[in-house]
Amino acid sequence: MITPITSPFAFLWDEPASEPFTTLLKRRWDFLPEFDADGRLERITGSFTWEADGFVDAVRVKGETDAAALRVDRAGGKIWEREGDTLNILHQLVELPAPSDPRAPRLVIGAAPRLWTP
Repeated sequence: MITPITSPFAFLWDEPASEPFTTLLKRRWDFLPEFDADGRLERITGSFTWEADGFVDAVRVKGETDAAALRVDRAGGKIWEREGDTLNILHQLVELPAPSDPRAPRLVIGAAPRLWTP
């Protein structure tokens, strides 16, 4: 007997994950599937460009419990970033205010310089 292979991304089409994922699709997010050498879906990446403000929101989904999202400004400065459970990350993206909204995050997240080693 052959056992069917279940995609680790099937949850995106089931409740409750389908609601925020569908919301992002309705907001005209661009999603791109990425496949491994064997043709299996490895990750899904998505992005949305706020044309008026020059900000970009992005998400990377590797599975039900592995996702990351961020917002960058037009200079590439990281404004907002989250990692964790995919359903939680998708909900946070749906709830993230538009860059022009007074409630939106504005400060660039700083990064320490890399330590130079000889």
